[in-house]
Amino acid sequence: MKKRDILWCIVSLALSTAVAFVFSALGFSDANLIMIYILGVLMVALLTGGYVWGIISSILGVLTFNFFFAEPIFTFSVYNPDYLITFVVMFATSITCSVLTKRVKNYAAENARKSYRSELLLQASRSLQEASTSQEILQKTVKQLGKLLEKKIYCLMGKPENWKMPKELLKEDRATALWCYQHGEDAGFSTDVLRESPYMFLAVKGKQKTFAVIVVDTKKEAIGTFERGIVGTIIHECVFALEKEELLNKQREAEMRLEKEQLRANLLRSISHDLRSPLTSISGNAENLLANEEKLPAGRRREIYRDIYDDSKWLINLVENLLSITRIENGNMKLDMQGEIVEEVIEEALKHVNFRGKDQSVRIECDEILMAKMDLKLMLQVIINLVDNAVKYTPKNAEILIKAEAEGEKVILSVRDNGTGLTPEQKEKVFDMYYTVNRGIGDARRGMGLGLPLCQAIVKAHGSRLEVCDNTPKGTVFQFALSKEEILL
Repeated sequence: MKKRDILWCIVSLALSTAVAFVFSALGFSDANLIMIYILGVLMVALLTGGYVWGIISSILGVLTFNFFFAEPIFTFSVYNPDYLITFVVMFATSITCSVLTKRVKNYAAENARKSYRSELLLQASRSLQEASTSQEILQKTVKQLGKLLEKKIYCLMGKPENWKMPKELLKEDRATALWCYQHGEDAGFSTDVLRESPYMFLAVKGKQKTFAVIVVDTKKEAIGTFERGIVGTIIHECVFALEKEELLNKQREAEMRLEKEQLRANLLRSISHDLRSPLTSISGNAENLLANEEKLPAGRRREIYRDIYDDSKWLINLVENLLSITRIENGNMKLDMQGEIVEEVIEEALKHVNFRGKDQSVRIECDEILMAKMDLKLMLQVIINLVDNAVKYTPKNAEILIKAEAEGEKVILSVRDNGTGLTPEQKEKVFDMYYTVNRGIGDARRGMGLGLPLCQAIVKAHGSRLEVCDNTPKGTVFQFALSKEEILL
């Protein structure tokens, strides 16, 4: 920088002198020549750093004018006393112009720095607002700091035992980072702690804990005060975003806990209500058989056996749904994904459907032999629940169609009925936990509203979504997609 300033000073002085010689040859007055030298001083003030070079160029400009243009020329002697006043005025004017120019330049530079700072902070703020996780917030912070400092930045996230140390950092660097984390203070290069390190360790510290340590590879190059101020502001914005995200997570967890408690309370109420009816029926029928088995005609006994069987099947299905719901809520549902023949899966599911003595017509329609990737046990539960739902909510002699068709790389599986259908309001709520629909049909009121939410959860675990729509000309369609598998012969 100093060499460049000297060069600008020499070039400006030489150029001013050359132009002055031309103007002098053309007969211009000394006042015009002095203006040329003042213009040269202004150039130096604009193109160099600090006030010193403006002052130096002012002195050199006066001396050069005296040497080349004041009588006697080519000496520093002055015969005419008026020139002394001229030199003083010239020097004062040059100094004043130099100082004013430098102030304007500094003012413009300061405004440019403020504008740059505001732009960087605005970008950082917008970027952090778009982040949705702590990891994403820290990654965006590192990116912004890297853009600002043009240096390699590392981030040690979370607790020290979870840190993934870059290969470039030595054991002593880890110790410095650990000190920074534990004390929540900056360490390393250009700080008061372990300043001999080439790395600067910046603590991302909130009110109650340190979220991370950001490591800057300074290569022992000082970071300017301006840049350091922006770094501090960006880290402050990062801390604010992290604390906000942590608060939102705590609120979500509290809401989830409250929701789980409400679900458990609703579940207990529903169990106590829904188990009472079938258990009372089983107990009463069993008591009737024990007391009057020989007196009851064979047809009546068979009818009682059928009632006991239907109620027990309903209870088994309820228990299966409850167990699956519990596994889903606890996050313990693991899928055993295998390729299965879709038609065989449907046929197996129909063996476990309780038709409740209704005479619905159930058809399976598959365009071809289709194989799809699924967890067999869970998918059986989905089909059983969907068909059982169709049986429950359709009148006698209704038609139920289970259809599987290929659509690109997917297999679309649907259960269709020609019952009374669902209203728009019912369609919105049908996948809500414990929501049941009363359509005034037989035992349609029986049920805890677990079947369809469970089906939706299982289908989502398969990477799809259970959808409901109207059948043509009437009725309801439940459908979802599974990944198609090629059949190898």
